[in-house]
Amino acid sequence: MNNILNENFSRNCTGCGMCASICPSKAIKMEIDSEGFYSPQVDINLCNNCGICIKTCYKFDTEISLKKCKPIECFSAVNNDSRELENCSSGGVSIELMRECLNRGYYVVGVCYDYKNNIAVTKIAKSYNELEGFKGSKYFQSYTSKSFDEIVNDKSEQKYAFFGTPCQIYAFKRLSELRKNTSKYIFVDIFCHGCPSLNLWKKYLSYQRSKFGISEFEEIKFRSKTYNWHEFAFEFFADNKKYLSEKYNNPFYEIFFGMNAMNKACYDCVTRSSIEYTDIRIGDFWGSRFNKDIKGVSAVVINSEQGKELFYSVLKNFKVERVSFSEIIKAQSYGKLHICNEKKRERTLRLLSGDLNIKQIQKQYRKADSVKVIAKRILKNMAKHLPSKVYIRVKGLLYRD
Repeated sequence: MNNILNENFSRNCTGCGMCASICPSKAIKMEIDSEGFYSPQVDINLCNNCGICIKTCYKFDTEISLKKCKPIECFSAVNNDSRELENCSSGGVSIELMRECLNRGYYVVGVCYDYKNNIAVTKIAKSYNELEGFKGSKYFQSYTSKSFDEIVNDKSEQKYAFFGTPCQIYAFKRLSELRKNTSKYIFVDIFCHGCPSLNLWKKYLSYQRSKFGISEFEEIKFRSKTYNWHEFAFEFFADNKKYLSEKYNNPFYEIFFGMNAMNKACYDCVTRSSIEYTDIRIGDFWGSRFNKDIKGVSAVVINSEQGKELFYSVLKNFKVERVSFSEIIKAQSYGKLHICNEKKRERTLRLLSGDLNIKQIQKQYRKADSVKVIAKRILKNMAKHLPSKVYIRVKGLLYRD
């Protein structure tokens, strides 16, 4: 069988959606599976076994490796505009890069939130106003099919700046190499921790609606800095009011960072630990250097001359410092394999697909915790009650892996 159903694959599916968009027979559709992840479904009656889907698929690339390619330059970066800094997830780099790409005639591909269906969606921005929806991290997979279809079938000379996860960037990089049109693209990816089940988000969203007595939120900010940059929080807006998520024992983040609700491909993802497919990689600059910073700092890794020229063109908008690649990746998931506890993962995903609410699931989820995990959680929550200056001093010790 010469399609993605072929069992002779090396890795798990990332759910990037490229196979569905490049299939000439439209035999593949991306659908959410029982675990809450986008998964390709093949209509064998339409498939002509041409094998095109396999050529750009991460699952079947036997040559992909953790090459020790060295970045050209690395920086810490903080946006000079205090409003931009407040409204972004870290140091406000991506929005400036996106605007510059539009200035250069690129359409910008990014992820926004679909409030009607409560999912993340990859979209194509052709104007500055459309970029606003791309601000802030979204902590689950995005639905890519509609935008990918448009880009894949665009035979014009239109250029695209693609901002996405490493696995999505990998797929488009492979396609551009096969079509020999790499000059049409700029690729910017992120330091990725992994993608949790969409069921986790749906459970958490349902809980927040019930908690605040709101049927639908008009706006959601997925990475509020209200508590400070280091403390993850959601902001929900409805009827001209703002509702803030809990600072302690947040069930969404506890399960997300607990690593038992991830897509299988995320545990040993190769693209997460390679920069050879992107022009620029960005993310939060975690680590001791900026432990006392509460507003946000971005890590920027330049991996091509094209990426260098793009970043240098917006350099005036930032306070930057040159840093080493080793310092940046020390506190990232880069180069690390996440341990997949099959039993815990299966149990967690089963709970998330059932009838319990997220707080009940959190209670059940904790029953499998070790004494070490329980003690660490208690200490973290106790630390959050300390004065900010004291908390910042002890935080680095408590959050070490």
